[in-house]
Amino acid sequence: MNSAYQEMKKMIKALILEESVSSDEFFERAKQLFAYQYHHNQPYRKFCRRRRVRPAAVQRVTDIPPIPIQAFKEAPLLCSADEEIERTFMTSGTTNPNKRGKNGQRDLEIYDLSTKVHFKKSMLPDVSKMKMILLFPEENELPNSSLAHYLHVIKETFGAEDSEYVVSADGFDKERLSMLLKKSEEKDEPVFILGATFSIIAYLDECVENGISYRLPAGSRIMDTGGSKGYSREIEPLELKKRLSRLFSIPEHACGNMYGMTELSSQIYDQTLRLGGRKGLKRPPHWLKTIIVDPETLQEKREGEAGIIVHYDLANINSVAAIMTEDIGKKEGDGFHLLGRAAGTEAKGCSLALEEFLSSRLGEDGSL
Repeated sequence: MNSAYQEMKKMIKALILEESVSSDEFFERAKQLFAYQYHHNQPYRKFCRRRRVRPAAVQRVTDIPPIPIQAFKEAPLLCSADEEIERTFMTSGTTNPNKRGKNGQRDLEIYDLSTKVHFKKSMLPDVSKMKMILLFPEENELPNSSLAHYLHVIKETFGAEDSEYVVSADGFDKERLSMLLKKSEEKDEPVFILGATFSIIAYLDECVENGISYRLPAGSRIMDTGGSKGYSREIEPLELKKRLSRLFSIPEHACGNMYGMTELSSQIYDQTLRLGGRKGLKRPPHWLKTIIVDPETLQEKREGEAGIIVHYDLANINSVAAIMTEDIGKKEGDGFHLLGRAAGTEAKGCSLALEEFLSSRLGEDGSL
């Protein structure tokens, strides 16, 4: 199995390092990865057999059964033994602290490469390094947080030497953040603020309450991630961009968002910095295909129609590449717009998919 895993890694690494791939090339690699995960990931194999899908029958990417995202809380979706796992990323447990989704990384080479390549193209297309201010705890404080690891990789790869964290186990040092922003103004040195959406909103609220604003140097930018659902208050993403633009005196296209999740090994960004202000459009990297499906039939929706977001993330080698989220979106070209969380019919469709996964675990081998 080790040699098979190394072959998968070699294939996906080469894919990530390419500038782009055709639909046919993506499908061929997706099919190979599906065959590997089908043979080595028992819970996923049972689910596929319940859907009556085997690797030999796959004719297109969308034939590969997407696992409902809640399944990561119900079973060890791994292609390797526990003792071979280098790092297990876990969901925050906001909904249920006793049941957290887990994504076991056999090693971090592909995860880190995926992170670096797409971040550079999407968020730093114009510079090689910047001073970064991070509004999230360091990796050693949250070793099971994919976001903590992601930000560590970004800081170490693209951050200037004086980049620093202003959130820790001791709390959010807002005074330190204010001092760093004032220093940026005084020195005319651009800064890049990165962090959890709820922390950024908390600082925004405090500044508005106290009449504080900044004029950050040209080239400064900000990126939030994680959303504000479940925290003190929520702000619509486009409204948040407007408010951050006013607070820091930077253009709205310099206010980006990263869409990611523990269950994936790649991230997806707003394309405002690359595409001159196309608001809300998220474009996946070329090793990740996003489609929008009907929640009950799983048939792909036409462009512009809302439905459940499904990702085929080929960097997700050691778990499952095909994941059905609980997010609603609509396609636009080779990107998509995130519209919110599933509710009503869409939520019911997600629940039915999870019930099917749980039922598939009852059989010993799920043979056809």
